[in-house]
Amino acid sequence: MKQFHVGILLFNEVDAMDFVGPYEVFNLSTYKDSDVQKLFLNQLGLEEKPFIVNTVSEDGKPITVHNGLRVHPDYCFQTAPDFDIIVVPGGPYRAIKTVSQNKQIMNWISHQSKEKLILSVCTGAFFLAQAGLLQGKQATTNQTALDLLEKSYPKVEVVRGVKFVDQGNVVTAAGISAGIDMSLHIVGRLLNEEAGIRTAQTIEYNKHL
Repeated sequence: MKQFHVGILLFNEVDAMDFVGPYEVFNLSTYKDSDVQKLFLNQLGLEEKPFIVNTVSEDGKPITVHNGLRVHPDYCFQTAPDFDIIVVPGGPYRAIKTVSQNKQIMNWISHQSKEKLILSVCTGAFFLAQAGLLQGKQATTNQTALDLLEKSYPKVEVVRGVKFVDQGNVVTAAGISAGIDMSLHIVGRLLNEEAGIRTAQTIEYNKHL
């Protein structure tokens, strides 16, 4: 069975739920029902999991999450493995400005292979737009930032009133907790609908796939 390596981008002022939601969804996904109990008993080996999840930042040094949580990423850009799936979370307005002006981070995002699946959560859509990955595509973001995304990137078709927008190799989620909905959708898309439903039940999330 195919296994997917997920890389979650971290940076200072990132919103916690933006990356923790997808982190937990992918980590708590299983190939079959009988693996759920093994998962909670820490008896499910990495080779038995459909997703291997790691975090990555520009330099690999600890970052400070919006509201103060400190997190130590697994990798820096230079040491990161070749991920199959990239998750780009968002943050408050000052984080949007800082990250969008960071050439190293923007280059890392823009140079991801077209074969990869690129996901954004909340205002992470701004970074995908800045990197040129949303040009001519539909996308969404946090409800409070929809107008700004539309004004800042007129070549992006902004979609309102949805949890996520799937454009094939690029998927954008609305605000914060919508990253959970998007990640469950991706589990169902890459594995099967049963796996998506099982993961939603595992994390006790009331979700309609």
